[in-house]
Formats: sequence, C-alpha cells, structure tokens
Amino acid sequence: MAVHARKNAAAVALGRRGGKKGGPARAAKLTPEQRSESARKAVQARWSKAAAATPAPVTSKKALHLCLKRIKDAKDENELRRLTEELQRIVFHRQYRNAEN
Repeated sequence: MAVHARKNAAAVALGRRGGKKGGPARAAKLTPEQRSESARKAVQARWSKAAAATPAPVTSKKALHLCLKRIKDAKDENELRRLTEELQRIVFHRQYRNAEN
C-alpha cells in the first residue's frame, strides 16, 4: 500500500498560477506553423505511448477457437461480456489483416 504525502497547498497554488500563465504565453509567441508542429509532436508522443502499452492482439485460429470455447463454458455474465469483447477484437483484427493483403 503506497503512502501519499500531503502536498503543500501554497506550492500547488503557485505552480498552478505559473502553469496557467506559461502555456498561453508560450503559445502566443509561436507562429501558427510552430504551434501546429508542437501539437503534431504531442499527438505522436501520445500515440506511441499507447501503441507501446497495448500488446498486439493474438488473432490466430487457435486463439479464436479458444475464445469461443471459453464463451461456451462461461458461467459469469461479466466474464461472458469480457470474452465477447475479446472475440470482437480477434475478428476485427483478422478482417483488418485480410483487407491489407
């Protein structure tokens, strides 16, 4: 269990005040092209983190059959819902992969 230290309210307020001023001030100094490039880099950084965090889906025939078997044997509604979503992902990625070829 993690122990969280209390933050100094004055320091938080001071940092927030600087942050509120800093972003708009920086943006005002940039040209539209520079702002666009900065936004593009931010989006690419966010998407690269998301892509690295999510493993590539397993879309083999074996995975498909295993998922269908687990759906058939599912007892719990939540488990059934989760497995159905997994099945949808498998089918979607198989269709997407086939469309690329």
